[in-house]
Amino acid sequence: MRAGIDDGSVVEAFACGTAAVITPIARLVAPDFDVIVGDGGPGALTAWLRETLTDVQYGRAEDRFGWMRQVL
Repeated sequence: MRAGIDDGSVVEAFACGTAAVITPIARLVAPDFDVIVGDGGPGALTAWLRETLTDVQYGRAEDRFGWMRQVL
């Protein structure tokens, strides 16, 4: 991943999960490196995925795959 960030082939990264939905990763930091992913902001794909998923969650888009379950 670091090599891809360094050579420009990795331009965005994100994490996903039940509570986090889609969260952009702007920077990777460890004791021996500190790198910015892409331009440091959410990329176009990350933004599109987040919007698409939240649109299904909030009923703004059709749930074509039967993902939603009513919790009472």
